[in-house]
Amino acid sequence: MKNNLYHRPLPSGIFVVVWICCLLLISPGCMLFKKITGAKEKKSFNKYTKQSSVLIDEEPKQLITTFQDMRENELVSWVWMQPGFDVTRCQTIEVAPVANYSAFTYPWAEERIASSLQKMFGSLKNNNTGSCAVEVKAAIVDMKPQKKIISRLLPFEEDYTYIEIQIVIVDKNSQELLCKLSHGKRSENFKDSVEGMMANVETFFLRDVVKKSQ
Repeated sequence: MKNNLYHRPLPSGIFVVVWICCLLLISPGCMLFKKITGAKEKKSFNKYTKQSSVLIDEEPKQLITTFQDMRENELVSWVWMQPGFDVTRCQTIEVAPVANYSAFTYPWAEERIASSLQKMFGSLKNNNTGSCAVEVKAAIVDMKPQKKIISRLLPFEEDYTYIEIQIVIVDKNSQELLCKLSHGKRSENFKDSVEGMMANVETFFLRDVVKKSQ
């Protein structure tokens, strides 16, 4: 009787390969498992949710209401500062919680921006001879935390993540507007967008503003 071609015993070498693959998949200490777990841990910051949709005819909420007097800057997109205002002469600089007017709730981004502003303005205030008290308000006005699925599948499809913030500084007592700034950043990775945006804002205040006050 002829042997059935569909019921031939598999070579022993194939069983060995299958057995090794099973060990790699189920073993918690294997390098493959650790690599996958590590990748998930690195992306733990990427937790966001889409907020409830707004009406189509509803205007996006803005922290800055007037842009006509703002000027472009080499470090940040748009800025205006009241003549004579010097943030380095402030004794008290209070940073308000970061608002989020974008379509996404993103705790990591909000906390990163708040932390950067606290650190930056904490180093700018003059505790000894400062003569004014100001409040810093910041809001995320636009955000695109993830690239489109099609762009992730097709390398030639150009797409970016994006974030934009607006910052205003007001006199704490009179609420007089002293400074307003708008800046955004786009990048392949959302974390890089946030970090790059705040690096530009920090450089603007810590280098340009301080330099002009000297």
